[in-house]
Amino acid sequence: SKMGLVEVRSGERARVTRPTPQFVIDALSVTARHMISAPGGIHDFQNARLFFEVGLARNAALTATESDINNLSEALEANRRSLGDLRAFEKTDVDFHYVLAVMTHNPIFMAIHAALAEWLLEQRRTTLADGIDVKAYEAHRRIFKAIAARDPDKAEKEMRQHLQFVARRYTELVERQS
Repeated sequence: SKMGLVEVRSGERARVTRPTPQFVIDALSVTARHMISAPGGIHDFQNARLFFEVGLARNAALTATESDINNLSEALEANRRSLGDLRAFEKTDVDFHYVLAVMTHNPIFMAIHAALAEWLLEQRRTTLADGIDVKAYEAHRRIFKAIAARDPDKAEKEMRQHLQFVARRYTELVERQS
């Protein structure tokens, strides 16, 4: 049952199940949090996110349907409307990046994105501040334009620059606090 292979319900027979991608990610969460807290751990997870999300942006530029582009446009517009409200912006920021995972139509990528977003939540909250939301939105707008233009190299470049900025900002803020 702990491995997600058997479902046990009160008053019913146990039945064999298939673990979902989300179950696998959830099972890794304790280990991931331990790894993040280790020296260099946050940097390792930032690199994993960079690798993953650059790939998502590139893939989106290559394979997005019109429906996918419309969904990403809606997420971008929600992100724009939340400017100035950091709590709302945090949510629409995550949502914008999540749409890129959804565009793969692969539940494993969606689960990986959700896990990385959860594991790096402290980083997002640390780096987000007045004015930074505008910078993040502008980065999202450039990523969207590259994907809508079906330019995988530009989409990759824009995502890379966006996430590298976030990582640099986090490092600077944490070092100031030390």
